[in-house]
Amino acid sequence: MGLKSLNQLELEHSCQAQLLSLGNSIHQHSLRIEDIGDYIPGSVMVQDLSSMTNTYMNQTGCDILKHSTEELALLGPAYFSTFFPAEEINILKSELQHFAMESDTGKIHSFFQRVRPDAQSEYKWYFTTSRLYPSDEFGEGLKMMHIAVPADTLSYAGRRLSNLVQDDALIRKNLHKFILLTLREKEVIRLIVEGKSSVEIANGLFLSIHTVNNHRKNIIHKLEVTSLSQLIKFAVAFGII
Repeated sequence: MGLKSLNQLELEHSCQAQLLSLGNSIHQHSLRIEDIGDYIPGSVMVQDLSSMTNTYMNQTGCDILKHSTEELALLGPAYFSTFFPAEEINILKSELQHFAMESDTGKIHSFFQRVRPDAQSEYKWYFTTSRLYPSDEFGEGLKMMHIAVPADTLSYAGRRLSNLVQDDALIRKNLHKFILLTLREKEVIRLIVEGKSSVEIANGLFLSIHTVNNHRKNIIHKLEVTSLSQLIKFAVAFGII
């Protein structure tokens, strides 16, 4: 793999890490997407997955698509066929549905996609990172947040995102490890950090001691941690606790 490819991967990794940190702040209610959306370098949208309708779009996204937030909301599911190639959107919708079914609010999903505002325009490549969005009210439908930046501006977008959230070197350094964790392993980490024993974890999650101990071994192997303090720092940085 050449230097150019490595640089591209680093840029993608930086954007993913910054979105993860930004998403943690939103989940902790220290930031609201409505307050910071217009400061993010790229299109920012929130979609209701039950109705496949946009519930939020920042000004940059509206300008790119040449539609207002209200107009985009009224499109409903037709939003996808209006702005994206049919042969690509079916694949992406399937991937995002699978991602949403995992119900892991701490996980991110990234992909490249082509977008155009109308049939007279050419498609342009964007790098999009998605994450499940916290519901404002109990019983509210599942939502997903997407941040899409032009593929040729990843470096600039990474720097701008970094200015919106606290620079977290631990997240950038360990994002590839975090991605390896399963939802169950994250549950076990949370309980370990809370001081629960293997027996208590097994009883709480209705698992056998053998299964819990295997989860512990896998967690240590994936994260390469050697102490409880390291595991706590990791869990706090990635919003597991």
